[in-house]
Amino acid sequence: MKLIDLSQNIEDGMPVYPGDSEVILNHTHVYSRDQYNNHRLDTGMHIGTHVDGPMHMTDVTKYICDLGLDNFCGQGCIIHAQNKKIITLKDEYLEIVKGKSIVLIHTGMAYYYGKEQYYSKHPVIDMPFCEMLVKNSVKMVGFDTPSPDRFPFEVHKYLLSHDVLILENLTNLDKINDNDHFEVMAFPLKIKSDSCMVRAVARVF
Repeated sequence: MKLIDLSQNIEDGMPVYPGDSEVILNHTHVYSRDQYNNHRLDTGMHIGTHVDGPMHMTDVTKYICDLGLDNFCGQGCIIHAQNKKIITLKDEYLEIVKGKSIVLIHTGMAYYYGKEQYYSKHPVIDMPFCEMLVKNSVKMVGFDTPSPDRFPFEVHKYLLSHDVLILENLTNLDKINDNDHFEVMAFPLKIKSDSCMVRAVARVF
């Protein structure tokens, strides 16, 4: 059994989606001065590796903490789709996804995390691909990109309205092989918000 960390670090001044507030992580109390350590985090919920819940872009009032824990873990599969502007549905993907509940899309964009092209040139998935995920009862789809689409975010709206959670800003997907059998775990905080950062892990067995 091997654990692969799929999460970006959370740190002061870390990269954020263009237009989002800066992340501020302060070391507020220092042991040498205060006899204990403490930190304070000022952040939005869509920073680093995080999961988008249905409340993010659909007209519902279900917080991320209202979803059952089983929504955030399950048998995974990986689709390697590097050097593409649009990730379209292929017959080979049907066999990869069959019987799996969490689909990871490896685009190679994690290499550019925090750089301008990470946000301006990331690939997107098309609607037939989304429909395939829903038809196969996928409960979460993850990307090593900041988003599976761009404004007006029709992919977000379609997936979330069909109970498919969206996991963004993954890393280390290159460490998962095509023939690996693995489980994905990406649990959010038990927090009353639309979405939340997660510690995403692949457990290869």
